[in-house]
Amino acid sequence: MTENKTKVSEELSKAGETSLITPLLLKLDKLRIVSTSDIQDEDFLFNINGKPCLPRKDLTVITGQPKTGKTMLISILMACCARDREQGGLVGIERIRQEPLKVMWVDTEQNPQSTQYILRKRVMQLIDGEFPEDRFFVFNVRSVDVGERYDLIAEGVDAYRPDILIVDNVRDLVSDINNGEKAQELIESFMKLSQTCECNIVTVIHQNRSAENRGLRGWLGTELMNKAFEVYACQKLRQKNAERPTFCIEQSMTRKFDIDSPVCYQMDDNGLPTAASLDDSRGGRGFASYGKASADTFNQNYIIRYPENPDCPWEWDFRKLFGRVMGGRSVMSYGDFEETAMREAHILRQTYFEKIFSEAEAQRVIKKTNDRCGRVVVMLLPE
Repeated sequence: MTENKTKVSEELSKAGETSLITPLLLKLDKLRIVSTSDIQDEDFLFNINGKPCLPRKDLTVITGQPKTGKTMLISILMACCARDREQGGLVGIERIRQEPLKVMWVDTEQNPQSTQYILRKRVMQLIDGEFPEDRFFVFNVRSVDVGERYDLIAEGVDAYRPDILIVDNVRDLVSDINNGEKAQELIESFMKLSQTCECNIVTVIHQNRSAENRGLRGWLGTELMNKAFEVYACQKLRQKNAERPTFCIEQSMTRKFDIDSPVCYQMDDNGLPTAASLDDSRGGRGFASYGKASADTFNQNYIIRYPENPDCPWEWDFRKLFGRVMGGRSVMSYGDFEETAMREAHILRQTYFEKIFSEAEAQRVIKKTNDRCGRVVVMLLPE
């Protein structure tokens, strides 16, 4: 204690300040980070498309609309925790370390029969080898009172010390998803738990259903977005009636390593995922940005090409496209606008549409606003 007081006194003296050394100041001083602080590098558990992700001592979020592949993604992650690395990863996802990882999966939504079905028919089949029962801790807590679920999870993490904890669905740990105080309390508890038990905590939460706002649901989702290390959005791509659906996993936020290309897969005849590309779903090679998009996959009526410019070989004709979508109307609901524009332009992914919509807004071609009833609408601005 005397040594700490001396250090604080010296620092205050250098700063030209005189102050009483309080217990709070001493506590704060222990949390100080300097250039020579001995802090371990982040320990990432997985690679996605060759980029490190899911670090220990931090939070990861998986989100999406219903039936877009969220449960399949966590099944893939769990299988990769135990799968023999010589077999390779699954759909671009692989464990970094040679040794298997411990998994704790807490299912809050489904009945116990469904939880066991996913374990047997998905995870175990994807492992394609001897199943390490002693490294998997799977619990179904749907029958437990909401107020008791987090305490059970924390007790399990402390006892079993998993490398990765998956909570599906985190919304079921609070009575009111829009209670800001409870949301903050829960997420801070998870952050502390991930630190003390040195695991990555994957939380699954739905996106908002409205077309004009696909953020994470409720105040709880907002708090997760603020505190998580990374967020992955699951989508089911549009397809023709005879086509096999393609599912897409896209990184929508990260604090460190950007994963530019989405992970895509289709389900085989056995109900297991096989790697796919966006070419397999009527639409194009990685359109995360203009520079990496293929203009050939979109409706050519709305593409402007610049063959002499390799840095920007093409761009959207926003005014022509969105003028066609509006069809002479002064305003249009955002949901109808999005659906019509994606169909007209041959765009499959909502996240890509949202990117070009933002670009068109920045160019003052269109504007998102509210009508007198508070509904979100789109206006085509004059040239």
